[in-house]
Amino acid sequence: MIRAVALDIDGTLTDDKRLLSPPAVEAVQSLNSRTQVILVTGNVHCFTRAAAVLLGTSRTFIAENGGIVSWSEGETELLSDPTICQEAYLRLKEVYPLSRMDSRYRMTDLVVESNFNVVEATSRLEGWGLEADLVDSGFAVHIKDRKVDKGQALGKVMDRLGLRRDEVAAVGDSISDLPMFRVAGFRASVANAVPELKAESEYVSEFEFGAGFCDIVDQMIHREMF
Repeated sequence: MIRAVALDIDGTLTDDKRLLSPPAVEAVQSLNSRTQVILVTGNVHCFTRAAAVLLGTSRTFIAENGGIVSWSEGETELLSDPTICQEAYLRLKEVYPLSRMDSRYRMTDLVVESNFNVVEATSRLEGWGLEADLVDSGFAVHIKDRKVDKGQALGKVMDRLGLRRDEVAAVGDSISDLPMFRVAGFRASVANAVPELKAESEYVSEFEFGAGFCDIVDQMIHREMF
């Protein structure tokens, strides 16, 4: 039985303009009545907390691609070293016209606009010996601590909450969701998901964005997974 659903936000509950899908909100409410929903996102902590409040999901959530775990209203844990991200940003900015986003609110990783060659830039980071990764979420590029990702953070949450792999489901759309898919027992992706995520999924919806998430929830209920 599924005791927790690790749920991405952008591209899964929203459309490609980051507008929240009303039917997806109703689907989250349906999940809330059956299991614990843990938001797992690249968004900043304050955004994710607001989303958890508005959606009525658990105050245990993961933000900034695994850089931050919120255990409750009063307990937050930083897993990432922000100095790694800052050094990578400064080095890359010497080569590319990087434009930062969300910088006022981020505590661990850095986010820049997708206006440069990510593959080439990743190779440069490796050549410089920097312990940083670049992750293109489809909405922006995240400069993150290499040792931290959604899967590592979700595994930490599972250990603390006493959740076995077969008791956890993961739903998402982007390459940044791949690490959490690899620690979850049931994996489902929406139709707009990247091919790598679909390849790791037990179920791939034929619908995109919020409509796809609604379909996934219906499938889980139909399979009596709760």
